[in-house]
Amino acid sequence: MTALAAGKSELLLPQQQHDFKVLRWLPSSKPQPGQPTWGHFLQTWKITLILLYYGLCSSTLIVINKVAVHQLRAPVFILVLQLLFAAGSVKFLTVLDTLDAEHLQWRLVRPFLLIIVGFLGTVFANIKVLVYSNVETFITFRSSTPLVLSVFDYLFLGRKLPGGRSIFSILLLILSCSGYTYFDQGFKLQAYTWLCVWYCFFLFEACYVKHVCDTVAMSNWGRVYYTNLLSGLALLVVFPICRSEHKLLQETHFSHPQVFLLLLSCAVGVCMSHAGYLMRSNVSATAGVVVGVVCKLGSVVLNLLIWDQHATPLQLGFLVLGLAGGSLFQQAPLREKPPKLPLTAAAAQQADNVTPREKDVES
Repeated sequence: MTALAAGKSELLLPQQQHDFKVLRWLPSSKPQPGQPTWGHFLQTWKITLILLYYGLCSSTLIVINKVAVHQLRAPVFILVLQLLFAAGSVKFLTVLDTLDAEHLQWRLVRPFLLIIVGFLGTVFANIKVLVYSNVETFITFRSSTPLVLSVFDYLFLGRKLPGGRSIFSILLLILSCSGYTYFDQGFKLQAYTWLCVWYCFFLFEACYVKHVCDTVAMSNWGRVYYTNLLSGLALLVVFPICRSEHKLLQETHFSHPQVFLLLLSCAVGVCMSHAGYLMRSNVSATAGVVVGVVCKLGSVVLNLLIWDQHATPLQLGFLVLGLAGGSLFQQAPLREKPPKLPLTAAAAQQADNVTPREKDVES
């Protein structure tokens, strides 16, 4: 085949030979042995690229949101803006045939209703935590989520319980959270109340979203569009109740840096939503959470560089301990289904005599 391709290229003009060589490197359905293609490269490094993409978005968005909430103490307004911006961007690019996202359909909206509840609860509690505490407090408590989520994986998603290395990882996470909370000089009851609320919503959302990604056939951008649009519309109903934010927004004169910061948070929010669904479609629920915990190390670095409301060195030591524990966690394999016993001759004959109608009734 290579010889034929070489002979064919010799019969072409110089410009055609150049185009022919370029085309040989494009993704193809049947790549030749030893011939690199972009399709083969993307397939080989798919998971790594997805995790890097998610890590970049996750590490930066939490710090951007912290700065945005500090500059403009209107978390609900910021959240509504991010959700509608993401939904509008996906819809606009879909109309231009740049992206592929499903139109609104009730059969697809129905499984997303519980996702909206979990998503809104998680994001809103996240923003409220950032109002009352520093970034490290939130990151440390998030690092303990694999403890419970691994049990949920066993109960609901068909995986085995974690092994010895993962149990050691969980113990490090518990020590990290306990030590950090004990030495938290800026303890506020509101912060830890919202942390408990966030914890419940986050665990539910992590499991249920993985279930929907595995059972509902949709494009990734379609999931982004549905989640952000439905969440934004639901939050618009609640927004009129937030009278304190209405008064604050009326008295606020938006400067150019504030507008730029809001637009930046919206843009990174779109990428974060896309990266989140992309990762959840390719890894297990617990593995995705552990990756998110490890990625928060980048948030700590950014926070130390640009923010002065961070933890003490002792607390940072507990934080690093928790992140190290999270990185040691190993995803539990799927439980093997018990093999089906072979039918006896009488049972096989009885199964063959069942009519299609009876099979439908049994199923």
